Amino acid sequence: MPMFVRAYLRASTSEQDAQRARDMLDRFALEHKVIICNYYAENESGTRLDRPELFRLIKDSRPGDVLLIEDVDRLSRLAGDDWNTLKKMIARKDIRVVAVNVPTTWLHLSPRLADFDNRMFSAINDMLLDMLAAVARRDYEQRRERQKQGIARAKVEGKYQGRRVNKVRHDAINRLLASGSSWSQVQKIIGCSRGTISRAIKLSASSALPSPSLQSESTLPFSVTTTLWVPVQNGSKFTRGKKKVREDIAWLVECDYDGKVLDNNEYSLIFTYSDEADLKEQIDELFDEIYRTAEIRNCVVDDMALTNDATNQGWKEYDGGWQ
Repeated sequence: MPMFVRAYLRASTSEQDAQRARDMLDRFALEHKVIICNYYAENESGTRLDRPELFRLIKDSRPGDVLLIEDVDRLSRLAGDDWNTLKKMIARKDIRVVAVNVPTTWLHLSPRLADFDNRMFSAINDMLLDMLAAVARRDYEQRRERQKQGIARAKVEGKYQGRRVNKVRHDAINRLLASGSSWSQVQKIIGCSRGTISRAIKLSASSALPSPSLQSESTLPFSVTTTLWVPVQNGSKFTRGKKKVREDIAWLVECDYDGKVLDNNEYSLIFTYSDEADLKEQIDELFDEIYRTAEIRNCVVDDMALTNDATNQGWKEYDGGWQ
């Protein structure tokens, strides 16, 4: 009897590409000598149970069919009760879930398993899927909690706080401008954006206090070029703030981090740092700023990712470090 493999692809917002992982799933199927009979792709939050394409996949499936996903979090970021409901729907159809990032599930693609082995590995996989679904939900809730903490802190402080200012760079910008250099000349000499020049002027005008001596970024021993991906969605159907949030994030990236705005919710940033602890502090601060920016306008940032351009590794948001 032929094995029917149905691929499920999901992205959280309409601005994200739900087909992003299709090539990966195609390669995986080729390596395991199976054929994907259909693709079900949609732009829906993983925290929602009611997803049209996922439900269509379940309806189309027959006993023994395979539901192929890139990662468990593509299937679920659901709360406990909703996850149990989805599991029951999948179990009633006797659908086998195969996740590329969970090697034990790959055994569902083997037609040679004895009944005992099949039941044993199904039990193991059910346990792993439960655990990974719980982790995916925890990550989602921690993101929301960080957003709430950020906005609460901003309210207590009574203002929107930016990252610490590189006063050495700002002082150099203002000295060049005072000597008659144009903005374009300052950009070439300092290697900064026009937004950074504008911010340096504003901060200089707002404070006449002498600035303490800080280590110049150019003298720090390490640097890493990264790509930041920030999908923004409205917090509810009544919220209309995501356009403004994107503008605020672009301003933050360009002015405070000397970054560049790319296409498809991506940004290029270079972090210059003294050690791993310093890098983690800078990245944590950037993430906190973005979460706070979204929460202020009742928006949500989900699945944010920072990638090391040289190694293609992703930043582990809560533990720190590249993986």
